[in-house]
Amino acid sequence: MRTQAIRVRAAEPADHTVIRDILRNAYGQYTPDISPAVWKPFLADLLDLDRHSGNGQLLVAVVDDAIAGYAAFYPDASVQGFGWPRGWAGGRGLAVDPAFRGHGVAATLLTELEDRARAAGAAVFAFHTSAFMTTAVALYERLGYCRAPRFDIDVNTHYGVTAARPWPALAYLRRLESRPAVRSAA
Repeated sequence: MRTQAIRVRAAEPADHTVIRDILRNAYGQYTPDISPAVWKPFLADLLDLDRHSGNGQLLVAVVDDAIAGYAAFYPDASVQGFGWPRGWAGGRGLAVDPAFRGHGVAATLLTELEDRARAAGAAVFAFHTSAFMTTAVALYERLGYCRAPRFDIDVNTHYGVTAARPWPALAYLRRLESRPAVRSAA
């Protein structure tokens, strides 16, 4: 597949069906790693775009007029209920359509999330992932994100579910610095 330029824009209500399909497809591959008792509330939370847009901003990555990926941006990550400090920004539900994987969609979304975090004055950009999401973990580490075990959460406990299998959500973060202004050659 030849990938054209990836652009990120605010999601529109008409995009919600496609976003939900991307979330189901991207996260559905992990159902063997997740206890069924917690999968249902976890998926319902991911798909609750009205709640996410009420506390943050829904973003889509577009390639050749097709929505290739999605992420929610939270200018104040503390409202997510995951124990993030006030003053930090956060991301939620980063997902790439399987047909567009390996073409820079996730990295482009992360760059946009960080830029929005800087613009919001956040000192840190943070999010959670899972150890079984090995491709995502490798990407975050390659991009220089740092593990922050102090902010790990137990997903089962978060959703009030007793499950046979533990599910730790691993915290990752990046301390943000202002990007220097680009000077034009005069």
